Parts: sequence; structure tokens; C-alpha cells
Amino acid sequence: MLDKQEKKSDSFLTIDHGQIKSLRDIALEAIKEAIVSGRFKPGDHLKERELSEMMGISTTPIKEALRILGNEGLVRTIPRKGTFVSELVNTSIEEILMLKAYLEGLCARLAAMKATDHELELLEEQVKKMESLLKSNNIEKLAEENTAFHVLIRQISKNPMIIKILENVSTFDKAFRKRALKYQIEAHEGLNEHKGIFEAIKSKNPDLAEFRMKKHILRTLDNVLRHLDKHDKE
Repeated sequence: MLDKQEKKSDSFLTIDHGQIKSLRDIALEAIKEAIVSGRFKPGDHLKERELSEMMGISTTPIKEALRILGNEGLVRTIPRKGTFVSELVNTSIEEILMLKAYLEGLCARLAAMKATDHELELLEEQVKKMESLLKSNNIEKLAEENTAFHVLIRQISKNPMIIKILENVSTFDKAFRKRALKYQIEAHEGLNEHKGIFEAIKSKNPDLAEFRMKKHILRTLDNVLRHLDKHDKE
């Protein structure tokens, strides 16, 4: 899967043992993010012992995490050979993010209907923060604040059921956003779309807010999976 030099230098699977989560959940989140972000690629052999050494935990939570990832279609286990990143991983990611696009669109619709003046101020501040980070080319922080923008809209929607469902795909969301924002063209286009979503919510236009949010997520998905990633490999 990874040679010894890579295992020493890579820190993307480092675990914060202070997190109040089960080791299985921490392992699951770390491996899932590595797959969605493209660090682990289709066909890569995920060896339990190597993963446990990289994370500094036993193989038991690793086994449990890989089982869950198998149910989600991100990995496949071949008897007597091991567990591998699924060759259809991009298809799984695409279908999950399509679901997210429609749910996030509904959140934007509800936010346009329910947002208070104070919540609109918070959303505007968030847009300005993202704009500043893009200008300074702080992509790592920009990914975090992009996530915060979407979370804020979910909160403004004030619909606990939708919020709970979207929390279940949060790891996909976080990792895919990092994958998308490594491309400058996507970072700039994404910011402009976020501004448009904010303006639609501010103008109390539910139809436009929902349309722009869905379009934003589906365009990013299509752009990264079909165009930018492909160009990057050439």
C-alpha cells in the first residue's frame, strides 16, 4: 500500500487521542477522508497492521472501520487476499454527494424563509472570511470555513431531521471539499457561488437559494470528478 518512507513522512492519518470519540469512529473518519480526498486510490491494498501502526491504535477498531466502509461501498474485501479501495469509489462518492446536493438545497430554501437579520449578518461575515482566505491562498483554512458556511446555512434552516442526515455525510463533505479546493479555478468559482447563495437567502428568495445551492454542489462534483482530476493525471 505505502512504502516505509511514505509511512514515516505522511501524517494524514495522525489521530488526536484527546477527541471524545470511539477509536472505531476516529479510524473510520481518518480512513474515509483519505479515500475521498484521493490519498488512498482505487485498488490500493489497505492492510490492517499498517493502518494500526500509522494511527497508533490496535487492529480491532481498524477492522470495524473497514467493515463499515465496505457497507458504504468505499472498500471491498477479497477472501484470503485482503481489503482494497473499491474501483467504484468515485461512483459511490458521486451518489452520496448528489443526495447531499438536494438536501443542502432544501436547507438553503428553508434558510431563505427563516433567516433572521442577525443570522444574515453572520452569513455575510462568513462569506467575507472565505474571501479573505482565498486572497491569502490559505486553502487549508478556506476548506474549514467553506464547511462552516454550509453548516451555518443548515443551522439557519432550523430543521433537525435534515441536519442529522447531513451530519452522516460530513466526512465525505469535508474531504471532497479539500480535494476540490486544491484547484485554484474551483476555489474562485466556489466562492462566487457561495456569494450568490448568500444573496439569494438575503433577498428571501427560496426558489433561487435552493437552485443555486444544488447547482453549486453538483457543478463542483462534476468539475472535480470528470474534469479537473482527469486533467491533473495527464
